[in-house]
Amino acid sequence: MIEKLAHPLGALSRPLGSLAQSVRTLARPLEGLTDMLFPQVCVVCRKTLDALEQQLCSACLTDFAPFPNPLAGGQAVIRSVNFHFGLGAIPSAAWSLYPYQSNGALHDALHAMKYQGLFPLGCLFGRRLGELVQSAGGPGELAAIVPVPLHPLKRIERSYNQSEAIASGMAEVLDLPVVEDAIERSAYTGSQTGLGITERRKNMAGGFRPAARNSRQISGRVLLVDDVLTTGATMVAAASALREAGADEVAFAVVAVTEEKV
Repeated sequence: MIEKLAHPLGALSRPLGSLAQSVRTLARPLEGLTDMLFPQVCVVCRKTLDALEQQLCSACLTDFAPFPNPLAGGQAVIRSVNFHFGLGAIPSAAWSLYPYQSNGALHDALHAMKYQGLFPLGCLFGRRLGELVQSAGGPGELAAIVPVPLHPLKRIERSYNQSEAIASGMAEVLDLPVVEDAIERSAYTGSQTGLGITERRKNMAGGFRPAARNSRQISGRVLLVDDVLTTGATMVAAASALREAGADEVAFAVVAVTEEKV
């Protein structure tokens, strides 16, 4: 009886498979039509993107004014952390793509990535950051990439974590695993935007802890990833929690960093 049932089911699966293939074939021209009717535009200047451009046009990418060499951004990160938190908080290594400005094309792109749910833009920044790490001599013996986590309530507010998108893009380039449950936020905090160093320290004091449920034990040297480093309060607090969770060393990677005039 089972054999008799198996044959009709197998026969049925073949036309269903053919139907699915036909639907995919018919959908391809519709994708092209959608692009014609609703062309993708740059998230900053709204210019129609060329075929090879994604999320951002080449003109806006140029306006972002990256650091002059692969090592300069990391040096800016280390200067900022040292300025605000001292030598003991300096990461084992650091990388950054751009000097951060509170207005202009880069600000607009980062704001869109963070608050408009543009996950692909975060992946794009992540791939560029991964390429920067490679051009600066490679990541060394890194065990994993860890995005700075959001509090669960803030994740609901924003619908996604932009740091996870950046980490995902970096992982594509560097061929490293992303661990999202190594640490967690211990309290809900408001936006850090506009706060001075004292308020940021208070906000982030004890702001992270090892995750109660982590699927993978953290060890060795890990890469902590976020979008912008202003004073370093968030990254320093998260790095402390990572070391408590088992990491031996923590390196920093951010899309942009506010430079300190020291």
